[in-house]
Amino acid sequence: MTIPADPHPQSQPSMAPARLQAHSRVRRLVASAGAVSLLVLVTFLTWPSPIDAAAWNAPDSPSFARGVWAQNNALAGAEPVTTVPRYPEWVTFDRQGNLYTGDVDGKIYRVTFADGRPAHTDLYADTGGAPNGMEFNQSGDLIVTDIRKGLLSVDSQGQVSRLADQADGTPIALANELDIARDGTIYFSDTSAYGRVTVRELLEGRPHGRLLSYDPKTKQTKVLLDHLYFANGVALTPDEDAVLVVESYRYDVVRYWLRGPKAGTHDVFAANFPGFPDNISRDAQGHYWIALFTDRVAFLDAAHHTPFLADTLAKLPDGILSNAPSKHGVITELDGNGQVLRTLQDPNGKLFGLTTAVVHDGYVYLGTAPGGSHGVYRVKVLPA
Repeated sequence: MTIPADPHPQSQPSMAPARLQAHSRVRRLVASAGAVSLLVLVTFLTWPSPIDAAAWNAPDSPSFARGVWAQNNALAGAEPVTTVPRYPEWVTFDRQGNLYTGDVDGKIYRVTFADGRPAHTDLYADTGGAPNGMEFNQSGDLIVTDIRKGLLSVDSQGQVSRLADQADGTPIALANELDIARDGTIYFSDTSAYGRVTVRELLEGRPHGRLLSYDPKTKQTKVLLDHLYFANGVALTPDEDAVLVVESYRYDVVRYWLRGPKAGTHDVFAANFPGFPDNISRDAQGHYWIALFTDRVAFLDAAHHTPFLADTLAKLPDGILSNAPSKHGVITELDGNGQVLRTLQDPNGKLFGLTTAVVHDGYVYLGTAPGGSHGVYRVKVLPA
C-alpha cells in the first residue's frame, strides 16, 4: 500500500542563527583582544623609557670569514686547569708560579702545579663580594678589584682589607680590572656608574666608566679619565709611559698617557673589534692579549642609529634584553702599536664567553664570566 505524502510537512529548525551567534561572539572576542593589544602597544610606546639613548654610528664589524679574524680552531686543544671556580674572570701568578683566580661568590682560589701540570686547587681567601681583577704587588700582597667591594688587598694569610671605595669623593660603583706599576701605583677601571652589567647601558650609548689610580703612599685614589664606554681591562705599556683601558661598548682600547709630551691626554690604541673586548694583558714580548666575551650583535649596532628604537627596546624586561654570549671563543694578540697579529678561536662551542687571556710559561690561560664556559683553561702558544 502506498502511503500518501503529507500535504503539510513540518519544517526542520535552521542552524544558521546558532552559527551566526557563534561567529558574532568570536568577532567580539577578536575585537576585544585587538583593542587590548592596541592599548598595550600604545601604552608601551608612550611609557617613558628608562634611558635617553644617544645616536652612534657603529663601524662595520670585521668579518670572521676572512682576513686576520678568519675562523680557526687554535683553541680546540685547550686543556682544563681547574673547574672549581665556575666563572674565573681573571687569572694571575705569584713568584712561585701558582695560579690565582676568583669567582662570582667572593672566593679566591690558588692552583698549584707539579711537573708543569695542574695539581691542586685550594681556597685562598674570600672577599665577600665578587673579585674580578687581581695582581701581586712588590710586597707579595694580592691586590684585587672587586665589583662589589672596591679596591682590596689580600695578605699572604688570606686576610682581606679595603684600600679604596671612592675616587675624588665619588663612590666606586664597579671596580673591574687593574695593573700595577713598578712604583706601586695601581691603575684600575670603574666600569660603570650603573653599578651592574645591563644591556640598557649598551642601548643608551652614553659613557659611565672611569679609569682610576691608587697611590699606596698617599692612599689617595684619583680619576684619570672619565666618560668611558664600559671601562674594562687595564694594562700598562712596557715602559709605563701610558696605560691602556678597554672600552667594551665601543669595541676599542683607549690609551691614556702618563708621561711625556702627551701626558694627561688620551687616544685610541686599537679599534673596531668584531666582538666585545673584555680584559687585556701584556706578555714578555710587550704584546697585548685581549679576550672577546661575545660577538657583536648586528641588531644592537643598528639600534644605535635610531635612539627612539633603542629607547623603546630599553623598556623591555632585563630577562628579555640579556642574552647569553655566542658560543664562539675568541682571543687576539696585538703588537705594541695596537695591530692584530693573530687570533685564536673555538667556533665549536667548547670555550666561549671568554674574558681573559694571560700568557705564562708557554701557555695562554683563559678565564670566563657568567654565561660562558666554566673553569680555567690553557693552550700552548708560540711567540708570534
